[in-house]
Amino acid sequence: MKETLSVIIVEDNVDLRESTLEFLTLSGLQVTGAASGLEFYQALAKNSYDVTVLDIGLPDQNGYVLSEYARNNTRMGIIILTARDNIDDRVQGYSCGADLYLVKPVDTRELLAAIISLIGRQRSKQQESHLPAKAGTWLLLKELWTLLSPGSVMIKLTSKEFRLLEALIKNADNPVSRDQLITLLGYSDDEYANRAMDSLVRRLRRKIEGFTHLPSPIKTVHSAGYCFTAPAIIS
Repeated sequence: MKETLSVIIVEDNVDLRESTLEFLTLSGLQVTGAASGLEFYQALAKNSYDVTVLDIGLPDQNGYVLSEYARNNTRMGIIILTARDNIDDRVQGYSCGADLYLVKPVDTRELLAAIISLIGRQRSKQQESHLPAKAGTWLLLKELWTLLSPGSVMIKLTSKEFRLLEALIKNADNPVSRDQLITLLGYSDDEYANRAMDSLVRRLRRKIEGFTHLPSPIKTVHSAGYCFTAPAIIS
C-alpha cells in the first residue's frame, strides 16, 4: 500500500488555506488546516506530520515561534510561506528552524514539489542519523496563560502559576530565591507566605506531572530557591 504523506497548513487567510488544502489533497497528500497557533498546537497533540507549512502573521502567535517549537519537539520538515520578503525576515525564519522560506504568492505546484522534496530529505537524514533526539522544549504562552509541553500537552495556568513559571524560565538554569518569588507573587512576608509558596509549587508540579506524565522541570535548589531545568521559551 502506498504511504500517505501528511502535512499541516497553518494559515489564517481562509481562502488561501482552503485552496491550498484542496490542491494538496487532490495531489494525494493527507492535509490538515489550522487557522492559528492554538489550532496548530492542538493538532500536534493528536497527530504527527511529515511537513508543516507556516504563515508568520497569525492572530495569536507569530510563525517564528511555531517554527522553533516544531524544530525542537518534532521531526517534521518546516516550510515558512509568507508575504514578508526582506532579508531580516528570511534570516529570522531560518534561525527559528525553517528548512525552506517561500514568499507569497507561490504556485501550488511549486509548493507541492517543495513538500515532497523536503520529506525525502528529512527521511534520508533520519535513516542516516544515529544521534539521540534533542531534548524537548517547553513553551509558556503569555496570551493564553498556558504551558505547552514538548509533547504538545496544553496546561492552563492560574495567575500565580503563570507568574511563577515566567520568573523561573526567564532565569533559565539560575535559581530564583524564595524571597524574590514571594515578593513577585504578592505574598505577605510572614510564615503564611512560606506555606503558600510551598503549596503553590507542590500543586504546580503535580499539575504538570499529571497532565504530561513527565517529571516536573521545577526543581528545588537547596538554600537557593527554585529553577526550571528544561529548555523553555516564553512567547
